[in-house]
Amino acid sequence: MAANHFVLNGSGVQVEYTIGANPSFTALTYKSGAVVKAFKPAQIQTDNTGLGEMVSVTLTTTLGTSERFGMFLPVTDVPFGQHIDFRTVGVYETVGGPDVVPPIWRCIEMQGTAETIAVPLVEPANA
Repeated sequence: MAANHFVLNGSGVQVEYTIGANPSFTALTYKSGAVVKAFKPAQIQTDNTGLGEMVSVTLTTTLGTSERFGMFLPVTDVPFGQHIDFRTVGVYETVGGPDVVPPIWRCIEMQGTAETIAVPLVEPANA
């Protein structure tokens, strides 16, 4: 089965991403220091590339500027109950500013795990 759960770390950033859950559930969580942002599937852009799947989200949007974060994920089969380790890059894109400069990109190294998990389609009942 194709891996559908990814946990990545690098340069003070932690990302957890699950594919295929209920559209009303959080699918991607981004943490950097005290900043924690949660994204539902409709807020996540995925693009299949020759380098893997590029997954990206908008971190901030303010008057005239925005910052996006993305990462390349491997497209690989992982048997249920197992995981693989991988290394990849995270990419930040900053657009805009007072002088409307061209986009600025910066990369960070990341390492992570990919696994195949069962994803909930309904919210679990609270005990």
